Amino acid sequence: MKGTLSLGVLLLSILASGLLPTAAVGAPTASPSEMSPEVVSLRKEAEKSFAAGNLEKADALYSRALGMAPNISSLLVSAAAVKTRLGKLEESRKMLREALSLDLDNAAAWKLLGMNALEQKRDEEAFACLAQATLHDESNPRAHNYLGMAAGRKGWGEASEQELRRAVELDPNYADANFNLAVLYLGRNPPLIELARRHYQRALDLGAQRDPAIENLIAKAVASQPSDSPKSALP
Repeated sequence: MKGTLSLGVLLLSILASGLLPTAAVGAPTASPSEMSPEVVSLRKEAEKSFAAGNLEKADALYSRALGMAPNISSLLVSAAAVKTRLGKLEESRKMLREALSLDLDNAAAWKLLGMNALEQKRDEEAFACLAQATLHDESNPRAHNYLGMAAGRKGWGEASEQELRRAVELDPNYADANFNLAVLYLGRNPPLIELARRHYQRALDLGAQRDPAIENLIAKAVASQPSDSPKSALP
């Protein structure tokens, strides 16, 4: 899939879908360096609260910071991330659209907008946003992982595999991407059992939780192989 969709084509499709308010594109923005000392202090306190899992406090702090500096794209993305963790996906989506109206090159905003869209089963929007995220930040393994998931939702197996494999190449210790590759290979017809088993085991080694359904599918597939075929099973 990479290289087949231009940035311009994707942007036009997103604008046409209403994902971004056309009139807002290119709106005046402020850089983080223009934040007042009070806003900087609020942001740091919000980041600490977020890291500590105190989401409500982080949400309130970011709200105060945005009240003083509403046109800083990165601040909007950080605040939206808290909204997402709180399950307030529509509020997060609105903030991310505002961030992108200020800075269309903000890869983090595209990525989170795509992740939110996946959660809400807005599959077309998810794919478009995550494609933008990888175009603006090609070396981000999370963006490639979620783009692979979005491609899979659309039934594009080859593109899904390409993006998931890219995520693992960028970060060999990425458990989720290995797990998703295992699921993808199990879904092939016929299933690619050894590849599925290898990536599933790698995901477990990296801390992923065991999935009885996946293990059952692997065991059944191994058992159904011809007797002269090499068999493998999870240790």
